Amino acid sequence: MSAPVGTGPTESEVRVVEDLVRAMGKGQRALQMYLSNNPVYRRTLEQMAEAFAPVWAETGHLVLEIRENDITWEGIPVTGGGSAGHSDSLAAQLYQDGLRRLSILPGAEHDEVIRFLEVVNRAKLLAQDASDDLLTLLWEQEFVLISYAFIEVLGEGIEFLQESRTRDADAPPGTAEAEVAEDGPLGGAEVDDADSTPYFLDEAEVRFIRSEIEDEYRRDIRGAAIDALLDVLEIVDDAQVRREVVGLLEEVLPTQLASGGFGAVAHILRELRVIVARVPGLDEQLHAQVLSFEERLSEPAILEQLFRALDDGAARGKNEEVGAVLRELKPSALPAILTHLGRSLDPTVRQVLGASIDDLARGNPELIAGILDDGPPEAIEPALDVVARLRMQQLLPRVVRHFREGDPVVRHAAVRSLAQLGTPTAIDALEDGLIDADRAVRQATLAAVLARGGSGGARERLETLLFKPNDIELERSERRGLFEAYAQVGGAETLPRLQDLLEPKGFFRRNAPAELRACAIYALARLRTFEARMLVDRFTGDKEPVVRSAANTVLRDWKP
Repeated sequence: MSAPVGTGPTESEVRVVEDLVRAMGKGQRALQMYLSNNPVYRRTLEQMAEAFAPVWAETGHLVLEIRENDITWEGIPVTGGGSAGHSDSLAAQLYQDGLRRLSILPGAEHDEVIRFLEVVNRAKLLAQDASDDLLTLLWEQEFVLISYAFIEVLGEGIEFLQESRTRDADAPPGTAEAEVAEDGPLGGAEVDDADSTPYFLDEAEVRFIRSEIEDEYRRDIRGAAIDALLDVLEIVDDAQVRREVVGLLEEVLPTQLASGGFGAVAHILRELRVIVARVPGLDEQLHAQVLSFEERLSEPAILEQLFRALDDGAARGKNEEVGAVLRELKPSALPAILTHLGRSLDPTVRQVLGASIDDLARGNPELIAGILDDGPPEAIEPALDVVARLRMQQLLPRVVRHFREGDPVVRHAAVRSLAQLGTPTAIDALEDGLIDADRAVRQATLAAVLARGGSGGARERLETLLFKPNDIELERSERRGLFEAYAQVGGAETLPRLQDLLEPKGFFRRNAPAELRACAIYALARLRTFEARMLVDRFTGDKEPVVRSAANTVLRDWKP
């Protein structure tokens, strides 16, 4: 099946092939899980055969390319996203066993496709040291309507693509093909002629049995059971049976979340969407019940199961699976996620939840606004961080309000938000943090202001903090940093104020405390002017050791 030269396939053509590949995946699963007399088995194979009809209506030759985690047609992935990337998907199995291309002709759906999938299932169970492999098993089938290309390995790092040969169904008598067909691969020898004397198992057979037992213990029974339920929901056209299946899946959802089965939950939700979209005959009640799974995932009780599993470490190493579940959440889950993020100290949990929060908030800024207006206290800080990351300028008034009225933790988060928003209004409000009562807020504000190169408003507020009476207690290291920031922000215009502090004038002049004078000397070092250097030089012999030490340290490190 190929598109006309110079054009790509249409969306409807791609959908037809997607349906077929999906039906083949279900057929492979049915062959593995059910007996031949099972109704699900029969109906699945019937649906797989029926899926070929729309393809043959467009073409007489279907060519599928096998990629490591996908199957493509005309360069377009046709696995539909449901199983792509899974280690047990049809694409992954074929690729691992060396297949790179699969070609199918009309008529293959009645027998050869079924035999092909049976062989794939058999190859999956082979021991690692088995003499056979998928290619050997396929060769023994002597397909007429199916051909394939596979990787042939010649040596270390040397491989090439080789095409299979299909057996001619009408081989004339007397040819080699006909003789093989008549005589059989043993040259006419019967199996019963072989020695059938009982014997003990040799070492290779023991290893094979052991590997089979280990594979059985490793088999994902949970995934197989979920797939079986989904198959019944899609295939069995009985409303009562389907309701029972939905009821079972409703029980599975919280159980899987609690046990860390995030991949299974995401798989269930994806498959349910496909079933609702493509399966006719679902009554209105059942249709609504299936679609409600996504809504129920966002309910507080279910979210608590998810958060508990995250906090207990059940999600370690499963970031992709957790992310797949979080992407299924509805916007209504945003307040609960932000609240949990505000409580959690685990960096892994915060990272996983953060990506989901941004996705939900980006399309629903009104939810962030509601949380900032009247949300849980634990959600305010992470909500302010979201405003900063997503640059939600429309929420600036709410950020300013929390900056002025919130507790120290919230004010600290508001500083980060205002600094990243970066508008004149945001910076003007931010400068008030320089005289905040909390030291952490002052330091965060100072770092943000200096990162922007300072401002006139910042200089005024620093002067208020450093030179005017106030109730703010500054420790030595913070005071020195503020003095240096004052000189850095104000430049040469700050020299008179610093000089007046070091050399007060007037009849009733009184020297400032030694610690303040030392801080002023360190501030002069930021100016790097000749006048500033001359002023520092006058204090290298000051009677106060802390002032004298500051002056000599500054001059020693002074660089013009």
